[in-house]
Amino acid sequence: MMQNELQRELGQHLVEQVGKGRMTRRQLLVRGSVLGLSATALGSLLSACGSESVTTSSASPSMAPTMGGTLRVTMVPPTSGLDPATMWDAGAIATVQQVCEYLAWVENDLTLRPVLAESWSPDAEAKTWTFKLRQNVTFNNGQPFTADDVVATFLRLTDPATGSSALSNFKGVLSPDGIRKVDDMTVEFGLDRAFVDFPYLVSSTNYNCFVLPKDYAGDFQKNPVGTGAFTLESFNIKQGASYKKNPNYWQAGLPYLDAVEVMYAEKQAQTLQLQAGSQDLQLSTPYQGSQGLMGDPNIKVVSTPSTQMREVQMRVDKAPFDDKNIRQAIAYCLDRPSLLETLFQGKGLVGNDNVFCSLYPIGVSIEQRAQDYDKAKQLLADAGKADGLDVTLVAEDYLEVPQYAQLIQEMCKPAGINVKIDLMSQAQFYGKDETAPWLTVPFGITDWAARAVPSQFFIPMLTTGGVWNNTGFSNAEFDRLADEYDATLDEAARRDIGVQMATIQTDETPIVLAYWIESLRAMSSKLQGVEANGAEFLDLTKAFIV
Repeated sequence: MMQNELQRELGQHLVEQVGKGRMTRRQLLVRGSVLGLSATALGSLLSACGSESVTTSSASPSMAPTMGGTLRVTMVPPTSGLDPATMWDAGAIATVQQVCEYLAWVENDLTLRPVLAESWSPDAEAKTWTFKLRQNVTFNNGQPFTADDVVATFLRLTDPATGSSALSNFKGVLSPDGIRKVDDMTVEFGLDRAFVDFPYLVSSTNYNCFVLPKDYAGDFQKNPVGTGAFTLESFNIKQGASYKKNPNYWQAGLPYLDAVEVMYAEKQAQTLQLQAGSQDLQLSTPYQGSQGLMGDPNIKVVSTPSTQMREVQMRVDKAPFDDKNIRQAIAYCLDRPSLLETLFQGKGLVGNDNVFCSLYPIGVSIEQRAQDYDKAKQLLADAGKADGLDVTLVAEDYLEVPQYAQLIQEMCKPAGINVKIDLMSQAQFYGKDETAPWLTVPFGITDWAARAVPSQFFIPMLTTGGVWNNTGFSNAEFDRLADEYDATLDEAARRDIGVQMATIQTDETPIVLAYWIESLRAMSSKLQGVEANGAEFLDLTKAFIV
């Protein structure tokens, strides 16, 4: 049921936009879920548009579930310990996701599914958001879940002293004094500025936003308390983790599994174990080195389009990349369809050097940049580098990144750009502070997990002073448009703003974004109820083995 007059007005506006051809039904579903409209309300809106059903992403099985059993999962080891507030790597995040939960979960179709929040609604300016929390939820230590836990969680995440990656989303949007308890089961977020996509920022797509007990003391490995479907029984950062079913989980009848065993291993070992039948599920399956899984009758590989990408960053404040001609020249050297075919057998999407992926329902589109060596050579000449240019590309030894670096090297050479590759481990590349290579090198490749909305890329990556702005890019007009984009409810107006932002990004070229990755997840053909996930997240709540 729609909760307030604004939601009713916005719902009618969405219907009108669909009727005028300015919005698709998918856009209506996504936008409606973000605004807090219930499934019933969304169904009514779709009916008003001439559609009778609501189609959303779901891992619900197509057959009756089998109760019990132990699922064996293999994944990359965490790079450090299990602190939900500060971890950043796929292994650690997936490990904690079995124990802890978010206010909402982002589905693969980018709709929001309520989890610890039952509902939410904005004020007329989308500057104050009210979240109603789920009743009768307890932590696995028996402590009741209340608004105090949510307030304490987000005070922790917005405190710079915590060192949480969540600040990449909250900077300039949510401050500690805006987090308020209304009553025991209601929390209000008063924002620093209007933000129409705010529910995404407190959902799974802002991966540190696990709701922890109000008295959490930073000792998760010793005291792993959460509201999730499983309890953590043991953990070894080099070996794996063991879980048991949470008998008091708030979703009646779930989970189906009795236990989960996680084994940490490098990618090649994971693939071999899956083929041998000693593991049932691989958290994330890379294309490179996994071709043997594709034809194995005992294994199925599920996939989903994703906004995962690789940012080729060039620092605009360091030579030679302080000259826009150099940055554009490198961009014009790349054959993007060829990159996608070579690295992923064509599975994915071609990028266009801006963060507005075509998967986003906003529908921002500008002219596609293509390989053009004549253009690249002219740009080099304009920069005074007609005789050639020597640069060093720094990258992590992770998934397809080394192969991507080599392809950049090969594609730049015909234009006279000589690229030397400096590979380092993931731990070295990301380091522990603001001096880490990924934030400081003049020329590098950074992997970004999927984000549910473009703002989650451009706020930390491209706005002036963004916490992960590893190019030094600063453009006052871009900053102004970014704020306007975040505050605009009308989808057509937002699309126009997005086109202007994408045009600035592509012209200035602080980053090259050549492709978006389609996410794969390999598993036993006997496993049901598990999806691929664009961000490599893992929901095993409805998993079972037949």
